[in-house]
Amino acid sequence: MLSTLILILSLITLLLLISTIYLYIKKSSVNVDVVYIPKKIEFKNVTGSEKLPDFSLDSTTTMIKFETFNYDKLLVHSLDILEYSTDVSTFVVDSQNALKIVKLSKNFLINKLSEDTYFLVVPSKIRLPGLLAGKSVYTIFLKTGENAEPIFRDILNLRSNGFSSFAIKFKRNNKIFYSLCLGAFPDIDSAKEYLNNLNVKELKIYTYRPYAGRITH
Repeated sequence: MLSTLILILSLITLLLLISTIYLYIKKSSVNVDVVYIPKKIEFKNVTGSEKLPDFSLDSTTTMIKFETFNYDKLLVHSLDILEYSTDVSTFVVDSQNALKIVKLSKNFLINKLSEDTYFLVVPSKIRLPGLLAGKSVYTIFLKTGENAEPIFRDILNLRSNGFSSFAIKFKRNNKIFYSLCLGAFPDIDSAKEYLNNLNVKELKIYTYRPYAGRITH
């Protein structure tokens, strides 16, 4: 009885061994190619509630608004540079009319002539109802050089101390020069009078020999 059981188990083991060998040989004869199938990419439409959020900037960061007359603020936002012999329109006005001109023009120069009298320079030919436009501009020339950086640095310093200042750009002998200017005036007499009463030390910048001159035709 025991010998018969051993014989059966031996036969089963032999059959399993033969089956394993057969499967191994069969597998080795099969060529297996691995193919990668990429995942489909879907492009999602950005529409409706899923659109990118809108952004907005405060009005003070996108444009300059002058609702009330503030001379110091106008100085900061006035022109930094003016081409020599540029055609301009000039106005001698009070603060109320000065504010109206500033609102109409993106570019301007302003200088205080007296308590409530201001000289406005707009670098274009414009006509305003009730106001007579001039075309001459005089200034105090402080110094001239080819390097614009120190000139513009002085402009910032002068404006921070309440002075009207800008630069005149001109070409000579195929070179570009910049002149540092102090104030803008409607005639040579007012420019010379301002210069005669000027304490140069109050400017707190290095200058050459300041003189009054014309910057337009």
